[in-house]
Amino acid sequence: MPVSCITRFIVRESRSYVLSVSSLMHEDWISDSFPHATRVKEAACGWMADGGSCIAGPDRQWLIEPQVKTEALFSAELDLNMIRRERQNFDPSGHYSRPDVTQLTVNRIRQSTVSFKD
Repeated sequence: MPVSCITRFIVRESRSYVLSVSSLMHEDWISDSFPHATRVKEAACGWMADGGSCIAGPDRQWLIEPQVKTEALFSAELDLNMIRRERQNFDPSGHYSRPDVTQLTVNRIRQSTVSFKD
């Protein structure tokens, strides 16, 4: 699954900013002194990891779209008030809740990590 799909999923669920930092690796960057370098290079087909670093806002819009095959320093200004605004749009147990389908049950009995059986 591409990083951008995961990033947007996390944004959708959390209604927060998501910064995704992804690595780059190209077969040409593997040193010949690396153990089994020849086998790794033969199995690789150019980019083994092509990046995809990005920043998505609480409204699911890109502040910085996924950057592929690019090594750079990225920055963006974040409006923290946007988090509060977007969280107002998310009501997990409000007017559309389905207590017949989803419920939270709390066991108030003290739990122990050890149980003895004779």
